[in-house]
Amino acid sequence: MSGTSGRARPFRAFVALLLALALSGCGATSSTEVGVRTRLVWFFEKRGTQEIYPPGGIYFFLPLINSWSTLPISQQNLLMTANATEGDRLGRDDITFKTKDGNNVYIDVNVMWRIDPKKADYLVSKIGQSALEVKERLVRPLSRSVIRDVFNEITSEEYYQVTVKNRMAANAKDQLSKELEAFGVLIDQLQVQQHRFDKEYQDAINAQKQAEADVQTLVEQQKNMAVQKQSELEGKRSEWNKRLEDALGEAGRIRNEADGYYQTKTNLAKATIAVAQAEAEGVRKEAEALSKLGGDAYVKMQVARQFAQKKILIVPGSNVSTMNVNDMVSYLLGKAPAPPAVEAAPAPEPKR
Repeated sequence: MSGTSGRARPFRAFVALLLALALSGCGATSSTEVGVRTRLVWFFEKRGTQEIYPPGGIYFFLPLINSWSTLPISQQNLLMTANATEGDRLGRDDITFKTKDGNNVYIDVNVMWRIDPKKADYLVSKIGQSALEVKERLVRPLSRSVIRDVFNEITSEEYYQVTVKNRMAANAKDQLSKELEAFGVLIDQLQVQQHRFDKEYQDAINAQKQAEADVQTLVEQQKNMAVQKQSELEGKRSEWNKRLEDALGEAGRIRNEADGYYQTKTNLAKATIAVAQAEAEGVRKEAEALSKLGGDAYVKMQVARQFAQKKILIVPGSNVSTMNVNDMVSYLLGKAPAPPAVEAAPAPEPKR
């Protein structure tokens, strides 16, 4: 029994060795990474030969003479910021560049990048065998250098212009993409976030912004005042127009009343003239009648008619005189001179 167990031990050790070798020659990739196998020694393949394996698989190869590396192909972020708790590195890590007019500008930048699966073997052999090594050895230094070179071309004043700032960021992205593409790194986006100036220059900018804000406030106040005055003017115009309409209405009413009064008086005058004309015509006809034969008789008849309408009272008195009525009528008609005075009868003697 002891001899049999002694022979079994080497066999089990050999099986375990084969199993260990088999397991060491096994590689796997997730759905977001690729694998790279590199030949270490010459054996059926040239030393240094590489092969890329697609995502989501398990692969077997000879151990010891091959090495296995995986690289993510998902999007990665290189965040360089002054905030010590947010960036890729502890402490301040923002990018500093000097403008054309000599001021220092500090900007926070986020570079979104990913590995080109077709060039993963080149990255493993030339740059690094992990995403962290690729970022620190390649993406980070090139990004900071390119961003500085591009933004050094503008002035401090131009940096405040959004269009200029966005154009510079686009230029930096294009240039960085061109340089990293040859290494197998693709740039998806370059975001320029917060910025800062040196304290002295920043204080001057803040003072200028405050002055501009004060000016804008005054401009807005002037605009509001102009709008208010325009509104008041429109109100006055409305009031004046109302008064004008009222005055025109009152003038129309007075004119209508005057026209009515004028028409009434005109009609009355016409009626008066008509009556006067009628009376004149009557007088004319009477005058014609008087000038003809029998006119005296007509006049006497008219006088008699007038006297017939009068009430004549004869009052006896102590002194009674006589009057010739015919002579009196002739006198009244202007046909005869005044009748002679009638002598009064002597008063009776008083009784003794």
